[in-house]
Amino acid sequence: MTTPMQRTAAPAPAPPRQTSRTGKVVMLSGSAAVVVLAWAGAPWRAVTVVAVAGIVMPGIILLAQVVLPHDSEHKRDVMLAAMRYWDRRAERKRKQRKQRRRRDK
Repeated sequence: MTTPMQRTAAPAPAPPRQTSRTGKVVMLSGSAAVVVLAWAGAPWRAVTVVAVAGIVMPGIILLAQVVLPHDSEHKRDVMLAAMRYWDRRAERKRKQRKQRRRRDK
């Protein structure tokens, strides 16, 4: 006698991927800030700093969105690893402070 074969269900279709407009909004706001500063007669250094920030920030935001997807286990793992690192670093600083206080006494 043979056992009946189990049928596996077809995987659920993936939800449509949402496109992010964050980088575009930041880029537009950066260029708008540069135009306003230049029109207002701000020093060229201020205009340059804002222009560079307007170019660099969208790149950083888009890179973060690529590296850390919105719904992902990997994002959680990266955040947990970062939190553990910050905790270890804070503990190390506390120990160093205690040792310095003991030496100074």
